[in-house]
Amino acid sequence: MHIVIYKNNKIKKILSFNSNVNTIVDKLIKSNILTSEDKYKVFDNIKNMAVEDIRAINDDGSIKSLGEQIKEKILILKENEVIKDGVVVELNPAYEEDKIRLIQRNLEELDENQKIEYQKENKKYSIVEKTMIEKLEEEIITQEEYNNHIINIRQAEYSSKLDGKRAELLESVLHNLSSQGLLTEIEQSLLEELNRTRLEIKESNPKAEKILN
Repeated sequence: MHIVIYKNNKIKKILSFNSNVNTIVDKLIKSNILTSEDKYKVFDNIKNMAVEDIRAINDDGSIKSLGEQIKEKILILKENEVIKDGVVVELNPAYEEDKIRLIQRNLEELDENQKIEYQKENKKYSIVEKTMIEKLEEEIITQEEYNNHIINIRQAEYSSKLDGKRAELLESVLHNLSSQGLLTEIEQSLLEELNRTRLEIKESNPKAEKILN
């Protein structure tokens, strides 16, 4: 048997006993453990001693779920608290999922360069960097900063997609002009130097088949 002593619904003590209820109550009163301001309730058995509110204990001694306690306003979560794996925990902004919840509750601020976006592949919300066009539209960056960004992208694409083809075209034209004797002496000398440099690069960086054979 268990006797729960409580005041204003807050549990003060949970005691187990084997004697008559009236006898144990008299002893508790005499020892001043049970005062005139206190109330008590008797249970055959309590399945969880870690409760703080008498209303969380059902008549059969079982404990109401956290969801039931919240619904019945026995348990009131703080703004930065949630239930995880059956336990009340504080949201930790060090974890992205928690930080998003805190932002949604206006308890944390999101960096102006970031946004919350639903990731279909992961089926969850994530904090991601805004695109440059979004930053421009929201006046986070200036037109000059945006244009410089675009120039850098163009230059990178020029380098990866055009420079090689341009070099091949130029060399083809130069060799054609050389074969026709249309290059000046200086141009011919520079072309020969270019060819020598290419050969040196090839010889100093041989392909695998040349090394193995």
